[in-house]
Amino acid sequence: IWSRKMKLQVSGKTGAIHAAYLDAENGPAKPTAVEKILPNSVADVCRLFMASRKFRELSEDYQSTLRRDMNRLCEESNRAIAELPFRIIKRNHIELQMDKLERNPGNQRLKTWRYLTDFAVKRGLVSERATEGVKANPELNSGGHKPWTLADIEQFRGHWSYGTKQRLGLELQFWAGARISDTRKLGPENVDLEGWLNFVQEKTGSAVSVPMKRALPDFAEPADLEHLHKAIEAMPKQETVWLLSEYGKIRSKKGASQWFAEQARKAGLIGLTSHGLRKSRMILHAENGASSKEIAAWSGHETLKEIERYVRDADRRKLLTPSVLETGKFL
Repeated sequence: IWSRKMKLQVSGKTGAIHAAYLDAENGPAKPTAVEKILPNSVADVCRLFMASRKFRELSEDYQSTLRRDMNRLCEESNRAIAELPFRIIKRNHIELQMDKLERNPGNQRLKTWRYLTDFAVKRGLVSERATEGVKANPELNSGGHKPWTLADIEQFRGHWSYGTKQRLGLELQFWAGARISDTRKLGPENVDLEGWLNFVQEKTGSAVSVPMKRALPDFAEPADLEHLHKAIEAMPKQETVWLLSEYGKIRSKKGASQWFAEQARKAGLIGLTSHGLRKSRMILHAENGASSKEIAAWSGHETLKEIERYVRDADRRKLLTPSVLETGKFL
């Protein structure tokens, strides 16, 4: 790791760390010598976290995402941040750093800090999480991946009939409420003898089980599961993986996402993605009375923050008002 020597006096006061974040007046540092990582510094916590079991349990893709962002974090302000004692990092410092970044990189930086602070707390390096109360940058226009309305789903069904890979893709995505990085690899072997559809999430490494051939909870939609069974049975060829490409290969994560978005466009649905179906599934569960924990058990979310928003929005509506999946008026 190359950097110049930093003469930074850390007193624990806000001004010192703010100076580290904002100091860019002298331009990029010239490589002079290999800098020793200071014990219990930000760089040291990054190094220890990347060697931890928690980091190794993440998917290779997400490991790469976190590793890149930690490297960027440690190189900012001529490595001044990397050399700071981790214990002096506070909420306002993280918010200041997020404010300097665009929305998506800023939200990724928050996720990086959350991993680091959780790790530091468990290691006893700090007693409090600096990320407590820090909010992600709000999504624009309901953000990111827009949920599908019920009309959108019916339009897709009307364009792609049973017996097509596209229709099977929709029904599998919508029922499982999973990321396409997971559904692209699912097949009959993922259904156990008790009727559960089981898989391990690529992003988090945690296990998920969704009812497939068994009694459903009250909040589930039996008609949607029936659509999935019909889509599977109508396929001209029964394959070990349901969403194989035309070449008989498992699609890459990026390839599967692009393929599905293209099929939606061919059905006249512009800007809708496979991940939007995941959001629609959670909204339906919330409007049908599912608790945050019930929705999380289905979707595989490790935290309840996002899910609690769906439940809170659903609770605010009166019983006789239409579903937001009917109106398309997402909060």
